[in-house]
Amino acid sequence: MAEIVFPFRFHPAFRVAVAPLGVQPSSARVVVADDALVARFGPWVVRTALDNVAGAEVGGPYAWPKVIGPPHLSFADRGLTFATNPERGVCIRFHRSVRGIDPLGWLRHPSLTVTVADAPALAELLDRDAHGDLARGPATAEELLSETEDELSSLTAAELRERAREQGLSGVSRLSKRELVEALEPGSDSTRT
Repeated sequence: MAEIVFPFRFHPAFRVAVAPLGVQPSSARVVVADDALVARFGPWVVRTALDNVAGAEVGGPYAWPKVIGPPHLSFADRGLTFATNPERGVCIRFHRSVRGIDPLGWLRHPSLTVTVADAPALAELLDRDAHGDLARGPATAEELLSETEDELSSLTAAELRERAREQGLSGVSRLSKRELVEALEPGSDSTRT
């Protein structure tokens, strides 16, 4: 079974704010498996079938008061946010609203924003809607990973270097296109645990 893990990117101030809540690097991650998406933020967990994901896109920056600390609930649309930095995250939209902020599941969320380290890769992996793949039926994590690898391969070396720099990779000017694709793949050492 293929499983791709996306760790959260922690800003130092956010790390201090969420540590008393049980949120730390070892307890904050998004896992995309063959048939499920699981987002863990300390004691809070959002779990849904992969075919419930309607799409995803990169967003940010975010206003600190709206994202620092415990999970945040949008009063406008009931969207949920698990944030560990104010710079960038991924908004994941669902076909059917999901449980998340309350343990009984009375409050359901149509979307979840997560501030993972590799936001572009997670968004590409989950944004099947843009590729017309939803008509095919449920996709597996392996199929989604393959599509993401194909997309990375279609980018120019300059586009790959720009994306690598955005993700904080150093020394990218010396890497070949093949090496850049390998470094940016969601299953690379920087995203797989």
